[in-house]
Amino acid sequence: MNKRGRLLVLVLVLLALSILGPAASGQTAVVRAVLFFSPSCGHCEYVINDLLFPVWFPQYGGEAEVRFDSSLAQPTFFLGTNGTLEVLFVDVSTQDGAEMFYASADVLGIPDSQLGVPRLVVGNTYLIGSGDIPAEFPGIIETGLASGGIDWPDFPGMTDALAGIPETMPTTTTTAVTSTTNPDSTTSPSSTTTSDGATTTTDGGTTTTSGGGVLPGGNDSPWDRFQRDATANSIALVVLILMVLSLGGVVWFARRGEGGDGPGIAVPLLALVGLGVAIYLAFVETSGTEAVCGPVGDCNTVQQSEWAKVFGVIPVGLIGVGGYVVVLGAWALARFGPARLGDWARVALLAGSVSGVAFSIYLTFLEPFVIGATCMWCLGSAVVVTLLMWLTARPGLAAGRRLLAGRVASRRAGAKPQARPASSGARKARPAPARSGAKGRGRRPASARSSDEDGVVRVSD
Repeated sequence: MNKRGRLLVLVLVLLALSILGPAASGQTAVVRAVLFFSPSCGHCEYVINDLLFPVWFPQYGGEAEVRFDSSLAQPTFFLGTNGTLEVLFVDVSTQDGAEMFYASADVLGIPDSQLGVPRLVVGNTYLIGSGDIPAEFPGIIETGLASGGIDWPDFPGMTDALAGIPETMPTTTTTAVTSTTNPDSTTSPSSTTTSDGATTTTDGGTTTTSGGGVLPGGNDSPWDRFQRDATANSIALVVLILMVLSLGGVVWFARRGEGGDGPGIAVPLLALVGLGVAIYLAFVETSGTEAVCGPVGDCNTVQQSEWAKVFGVIPVGLIGVGGYVVVLGAWALARFGPARLGDWARVALLAGSVSGVAFSIYLTFLEPFVIGATCMWCLGSAVVVTLLMWLTARPGLAAGRRLLAGRVASRRAGAKPQARPASSGARKARPAPARSGAKGRGRRPASARSSDEDGVVRVSD
């Protein structure tokens, strides 16, 4: 081949590389990330079901499929992939998921105050919460794809987790999944509509799911949830039992003593402590900030669960703030207000604290047996409101008795018969004359009468 021929071949090769090179690099550029989540975490549900699958997967590579080991009763690892974006979902409510969660925190140097979910790890970068992840992850994806991709993070457990994900076993495929039910979004020969409105369609070995939820839901029992954090949940159980016993014991306690002029100064001091806890929890619940948790318990899982808001709207912390403010106001009225109004304030203190204990019993039951995590801040508030009930029991019951006695006395006073006034036109009755011995003789005043020894009353002339 002459020199001109070799030059032509070289030009063709360079031209082919310039055309095929970008395409080849585009096929190999993959961004891989790990998302730690909890099935009871509302913020996790938002990131997964409202952002990752309906928005980010379609935007960066197209619809995704979710692979997991279907032979397990409760899988820990799920792989969502479309060839361009791959996310390994790790369920921290399981033992293996919790171990990887804490191991990754040690490798990445995440402080204990930020041990919460959802946590997204991309390379050496970690994002926590439903605020940081939506704000920063799309930019990381675009930068990673432009630079040739981002590999899996390197921390203990990753190799075994990826090895357990099947390549061609039954998978779950989702297309633009949102939390809004859309039963008509899948067209397959066989479909079944579940009770929550989601549609599951089976076609061979592939399962396509649309509607609310993407990852298979947990089927763990209340005992399984309790064992996720046996130490913290055992503490919650003890507090729960003491609160239930207190509801009955406080009645016996109140009846075996005088109410006095209480409640004393301990009530506002406890109310201030409870108010501080409630304000902090309200801030965490409304701002999405990670709670500062101690060595025992998982406050963030509790605060990010669906149970952190009443009717899905009102944060429980705000209800606590309002309750403690009312306690402070009622105590001031009971101590410094008028007597009758003070008694009503004492009754209100007792009724409010009893209601608070009942509500705290409900919330404390949810933590170990439904959520599977315990918040020590919440337990602290439950203990405070229980102590308030004991302190306000005798004054409240005594005040209630006084109010009841006053009401009964008022009713009796109002029920006495009153003399009927004489009419103006009626003729006044003349007094009947007294009789001595003779018929018709009148009786004089006593001062004009005299009496003999024989007992006969004589009237002097």
